Amino acid sequence: MKNLNFVFKYFVLLLFLAAFVSSCMKSSDPSSGNTAETEAAQIKSWKAKMKSENIAYDSTATKIFYVIDKTKVGTGPNVTTGNTVTVKYTGTYMDGTIFDSSDNFTYVQKSSSSRMIAGWEEGIELLNKGAKGTFLFPSSLAYGPYGYYSIPGYTPLFFVIEVVDIK
Repeated sequence: MKNLNFVFKYFVLLLFLAAFVSSCMKSSDPSSGNTAETEAAQIKSWKAKMKSENIAYDSTATKIFYVIDKTKVGTGPNVTTGNTVTVKYTGTYMDGTIFDSSDNFTYVQKSSSSRMIAGWEEGIELLNKGAKGTFLFPSSLAYGPYGYYSIPGYTPLFFVIEVVDIK
């Protein structure tokens, strides 16, 4: 009987832990956030706003939209694979809400341990030391249809990135 009571207590504890862990996990349902259609509409709206405000932007073949700050022109070669890069950055949603920022973030460009989103890895290679750019990454180059923690799926992200140092 004592053995059965012991097993029951551990079974209840195990159920509690399973419920707790699953409640902390992000839903893998892509419909829990934006849809591909709402993301496309958000990007289209942003492009129209840029045009109406006469703000020129460039884009890459992978649909990263960016503006390099002409008042923060850098020097030397651009960031490349294997560089140790120190940056200041702010990440925001399309509505301007900040979800992440740092004044002193260092990582190794395109290393397996950097865990950077694909848009960042591609976009930062457009910058050199001292340069600053504003990037709009589509979800396909950010956190995709499933999102990541508080970032919903199909969410395009803005990043303002300034390269402080390259080694």
